[in-house]
Amino acid sequence: MNCMAIEHGDDILVLDCGVTFDGRGLGVDLVHANLEWVIERRDRVRALVLTHGHEDHIGAVSWFLRDIDVPTWGPAYALALVKQRLSEHPFHEVPRLDLRTMTAGVRYSAGVFEWELWRVTHSMPDSHGLVLRTPQGILVHSGDFKIDLDPPPGETIDLARISEVASEGVRILLSDSTNALAPGHSGGERAVSASLEELVRAAPERVVVGLFASNVQRIGALLDIARATGRKVVGFGRSVESHIRIATELGVIENPHDVLVPRDRARAIPRHELMVLATGSQGEAPAALPRLAARTHGDLDLGAGDLVILSARIIPGNERHVWDLVNAFERRGISVLHRGRDERIHVSGHAHRDEQRALIDLVKPRAFLPVHGTYVHLAAHAEIAREAGVPEVVFVENGNVVEIDERGTRIGEKVESGRVHIDRYEPVAERVLHDRKLLSELGVVFVTLLADARGRLLAAPAVVTRGVIDEDADHELLEDLRDDIEDAVAGIRTSERQVPDDALREAARRAVRRFFGRELGRKPLCYAVVARTAET
Repeated sequence: MNCMAIEHGDDILVLDCGVTFDGRGLGVDLVHANLEWVIERRDRVRALVLTHGHEDHIGAVSWFLRDIDVPTWGPAYALALVKQRLSEHPFHEVPRLDLRTMTAGVRYSAGVFEWELWRVTHSMPDSHGLVLRTPQGILVHSGDFKIDLDPPPGETIDLARISEVASEGVRILLSDSTNALAPGHSGGERAVSASLEELVRAAPERVVVGLFASNVQRIGALLDIARATGRKVVGFGRSVESHIRIATELGVIENPHDVLVPRDRARAIPRHELMVLATGSQGEAPAALPRLAARTHGDLDLGAGDLVILSARIIPGNERHVWDLVNAFERRGISVLHRGRDERIHVSGHAHRDEQRALIDLVKPRAFLPVHGTYVHLAAHAEIAREAGVPEVVFVENGNVVEIDERGTRIGEKVESGRVHIDRYEPVAERVLHDRKLLSELGVVFVTLLADARGRLLAAPAVVTRGVIDEDADHELLEDLRDDIEDAVAGIRTSERQVPDDALREAARRAVRRFFGRELGRKPLCYAVVARTAET
């Protein structure tokens, strides 16, 4: 959910605008940063600059551009993905966009800012850091990076260029902290490719590789492996198909169609000649891998002897979903390889501690600001910078302002920040999310009271529960609940001739919550309705 505003005088540059995902099961499609601070200053925003095409860096561009009409600069691959996302969002018309393609090493400008991209290696094609020239000096942003000295073609980190920039003097370095707790080096992509080829060659039946669709370098390597081993490749999952299409159009992957076949042909290909590239490595229900595990995928049914390779890390919070996926395959005699069994099948796209230190040593900044990661990761990265002898080290969380001037680098005021939860393209109010959370945790009880004009009950209360008890099995409990509600209504004391509806509803709600608090140890939500008969 990366999004940073860089401000000088009357000019603001926004760097990246991404999303994250809500794993609480509350019907939230995605989450983006609260952009109110930027929206309130939209007349001063000169550009939105994107470093690469991962969803946590570009996924909220649609919402940004809905409110702020500025040029959007980015690498070709990132902008291709932005165009696709915008075409999927009904509230934005693609023809009105001002998308501007950037190339590494070329200088661009807006307001007082001048910048250039510098090539980095990451688990996404066309990834870059940023060199930003400001009146207060040079700001270097690493983007998401790793130092892989033997990466796939075209993905080499340009350490020579950043060394040239460092010789000019760098005022502040902002660097990726994602793996600041991981010792050593992140490992190389070519080694992963060699390991995957070894596994595919040895597999007697189908091979299914679960991966992040954006890891196009690995998709390209798997296409090469398929050629070398005499297999055909089928892509399962819309995002896999989209990335292969975009990568082919931009020349990142060279003509894959000698091995790539339509997914509706998957069943017809002999088992020992098929490789499947599938989304869903995190166990997310609508994706291809969980459907294959549940035998609900319309294009293929895996069987005993097939091999599933999870060539991706488990994102924290997804562990249960992934292990459910693994167990579902293994019960059917389908072997699953994951990093717990074979570390060679995946490497991270983010620098480990040795690489983070190497970049700091190369840039030699006056100040250091870790970005990307939790508080613990930021603190660990800040410690690396202190150990490297950086004079000024600060780290902040969302909403903090870092001030840079001739006197130094310091933490300033806090500004409005936070999260915006999106459900079907529109924000969801916090109150709605709160209610959804309570419904999921406590359940709900609906009570209908039929009363005469004076408020006396004419029938036993009608009670319906959802997520509280099994009404068929617990009918005696329901009878006891009705008795408690009747007693509560009968016990209402009022000076008025007629008992008001509000008093009836409140008595029922209190009775329900007291009853279940006593019987179950939790108090569900309760909604009561009063129906009156006419005075006779």
